[in-house]
Amino acid sequence: MEPKEHLHSKKNGTSCEILTQLMHHSFYSAEMICGLQYLHSRGIIHRDFKPDNVMLSSEGHIKIVDFGLAAEGVFDKDTITGRIGTFAYMAPEVIRGKEYNAAVDWWSFGITLCEMATGQFPFHEENCLGEVTRSILKDQPTYPDWISNKLHHLLQKLLKKKACNRLGINGNIREDPFYESIDWEELENKSVSPPFQPEAQSSEDFKDCRMTTLQFLQERVTLGNYILQDFSYQSPGWQA
Repeated sequence: MEPKEHLHSKKNGTSCEILTQLMHHSFYSAEMICGLQYLHSRGIIHRDFKPDNVMLSSEGHIKIVDFGLAAEGVFDKDTITGRIGTFAYMAPEVIRGKEYNAAVDWWSFGITLCEMATGQFPFHEENCLGEVTRSILKDQPTYPDWISNKLHHLLQKLLKKKACNRLGINGNIREDPFYESIDWEELENKSVSPPFQPEAQSSEDFKDCRMTTLQFLQERVTLGNYILQDFSYQSPGWQA
């Protein structure tokens, strides 16, 4: 399994730079939360939430894309089955072939947030699929010792093996201390300026390949090359 280098946020830097990175992580992940909660409120489970399915719009806002594996009509205590998704982001209950609900998206969000903030997968990354499976099912997630306590505690709550204990299903994720700086109403109304606003590019820039995603979080990235032209989901509150 290849390392997720495209999400790496460097740990080195001044305290001011580190604080800025944390603010960026909280902003972008908060927009992801808004998107997932919007979907779940309408009975939609994405089932393939991962960095490649999160994009940056021309305005600098997060967009969730690719609903090819999504399940519809799943509300409240409803459950479904199906070993569907991208393996590294699958929740334990999906890997085990058990019934599941929207908690699987919160597990995938936790993996994505960990990679976004640390550049590391929180379980053992081995070439052997069996070892990766064992690690996801049995091991506790591990993180670099330099991450903040608030982020560490948030990830611990998102990556609970038991779905019923997972934040997002168990508790209000918007009230987590990691998001204490977020004004959720202003965020949903697009009243908060994104940390980055890419410049629009011509359609020729997107002709030959699909846009890579979340690369704006890398150090010294050129955002002008990463704009979303068409996307699959946009919260009504984020429409111009």
